[in-house]
Amino acid sequence: MSAALINIPGTPSSIATTFDAYPMSKRGESAKALGLGLMSSFLGGFIAIFLMIVATYAIAQFALKFGPYEYFALGVLAFAGCMSIIEGGFIKNAISLIVGFMLSMIGMDITGVRRLTFGIRGLAAGIDILPLLIGLFGISEIMIAIEKRTQNIVPLEARKAGMGLKAVSWALKEILRQPANFIRSMIVGFVTGVFPGVGGATSSVLAYGLAKSSSKHPEKFGTGIPDGIIASEVANNATIPGALVPLLSLGIPGDSVTAMMIGGFMIHGLFPGPLLFRDSPQYAYTVFAAQLVGIIVMVIIGILLMKFLIYSLSIKSYYLFPAIAACMAIGAYGLYNRIFDIWIVFIFGLIGYVLRKIEFPLVPLITAFILGPIVEKNFRQGLAMYDGSLKPLFTRPISLSLLIGAAILFALGWYINVKAARTAKKLAGS
Repeated sequence: MSAALINIPGTPSSIATTFDAYPMSKRGESAKALGLGLMSSFLGGFIAIFLMIVATYAIAQFALKFGPYEYFALGVLAFAGCMSIIEGGFIKNAISLIVGFMLSMIGMDITGVRRLTFGIRGLAAGIDILPLLIGLFGISEIMIAIEKRTQNIVPLEARKAGMGLKAVSWALKEILRQPANFIRSMIVGFVTGVFPGVGGATSSVLAYGLAKSSSKHPEKFGTGIPDGIIASEVANNATIPGALVPLLSLGIPGDSVTAMMIGGFMIHGLFPGPLLFRDSPQYAYTVFAAQLVGIIVMVIIGILLMKFLIYSLSIKSYYLFPAIAACMAIGAYGLYNRIFDIWIVFIFGLIGYVLRKIEFPLVPLITAFILGPIVEKNFRQGLAMYDGSLKPLFTRPISLSLLIGAAILFALGWYINVKAARTAKKLAGS
């Protein structure tokens, strides 16, 4: 809505939506822009959910064959993927991974030895993922919004926009006229989501670029053409089920949202991955069902409450931000009833703000923080199981395949970054 009405993406995933949705709204076609966004989101996400169910179950059954060294190799693959694919640069991603891994080591190790606590009693139990995530993403987002003096005010003419069944039916017909654009964007979004840390922003821009390059009229993109809205919204919503595939099947967060979901699972003593399907499959199926219910409710809300939601964008941000920050602090405290967790929230909020200002990637840090204990634990268990030998790591087929995949991703990321640096240098020289 904010992308179409005030040219401000509500999330990074909607950046490409602004390219055509806002020009369409400026022509007085806000209802059409909102209808296209809503129905593209619904159809792209709905079909991707079924792809997610099939892919997740298949990968989880395969992952049940994993031993300690296989899980260690999987972690290495995830780290290589973070360094190679995520935007931010090869070196920054590597540093972010190292920082995240060191943060995960704070507290007691598996033998009960304290590490990196520096005599601070509160760190003996380690840093919990929920306060860390609330600080890095929530508090830092508020600080950046305050710095930008975000007001969330919808212009008077945009408040007249609404959505009825007429706009929805028009949007459906428009989407059905573009099957190639829809299918291509959905595949791009889903596959992009499967790669850890890439996210909806990348998938939407990539799908938008492919739609433009494949169009017979590429010059019309950016002027309010439906093709651009369809490509962006289908892709970024298909990314969400895609990001759940590595979460549920392997226990690897696909993006910052699924990283937060891992925190929710852990609070209840559950660990996403193949064992979840074997020991507690009802929770995995609940996530599947929640996706379906959520996307259906999204359409109902979009049709019935669009007028109200547009007006909600007019609430002054200086009323919202203090209330949101207080809720974050209460949520962190309620986890273990520790004041120390509130300090963690605000300390990492400041750290997250600084890192985002210098364009330092946060998702590799979160990925390493979550996977760090798993990688360390399985590596040590593997050494104990094979009398300190690393030979099985390179002789077992699955672990060897994962290590080869990690090496390929590492080399690919290095090549892409070197090539991008050379291109940027040439452009700067010209």
